[in-house]
Amino acid sequence: MSQYVAAYDISRDHSRRQVARLLLQFGRRVQRRVFELDLEPEDVRELKRLVGPWLDAQDAFDLFPIDRRDPQRRVAWYRRPYPTEAVVLV
Repeated sequence: MSQYVAAYDISRDHSRRQVARLLLQFGRRVQRRVFELDLEPEDVRELKRLVGPWLDAQDAFDLFPIDRRDPQRRVAWYRRPYPTEAVVLV
């Protein structure tokens, strides 16, 4: 079994909800449109088959494999926003 991150940008609300329901069958939600999934190779093919009909031409769905050499260790960080210059409108 391998771990993946799935992320999507789907324009239609109904399709977006359906894809989220499908993904919850394979893993857990970590952000609004980002999921961690545990998949066997045949699950990847099944997921493509199930998600495909809900996507329109302008939609995006990405599945990223995650290296599992140390699955108990999770590293998370946040990047500080770049400092902004003052803007003066005249």
